[in-house]
Amino acid sequence: MRDYAQLQVINFAQPHFSVLEALAIENARALPQQSLSTLTNVDDIESYIRISEQQTGKKYLKAIDLPASQRREVMVELSLMGITAGSLFPGLDGACEELYGRMFHP
Repeated sequence: MRDYAQLQVINFAQPHFSVLEALAIENARALPQQSLSTLTNVDDIESYIRISEQQTGKKYLKAIDLPASQRREVMVELSLMGITAGSLFPGLDGACEELYGRMFHP
């Protein structure tokens, strides 16, 4: 965000990818998920960011693959940090997803 101008409109002619920190009004999930939104007029965002990385010499994207075999370990670690389906998705859906994970995916 510091390296490129952050725009709040999409009718600007120059290609851009901007991060929008919108208020969490009437969105119960935005605060627990610490969400950010993005705004762009670029079709292939990943390629655009890769080009930006080459221009600045900085790294903006990093892919991390978590093996399915480590699912249980990862879920336990996330739970210890307070990151669960129930905390990310307030309401019945999140509660059910969390209970399902605890009861049927031990």
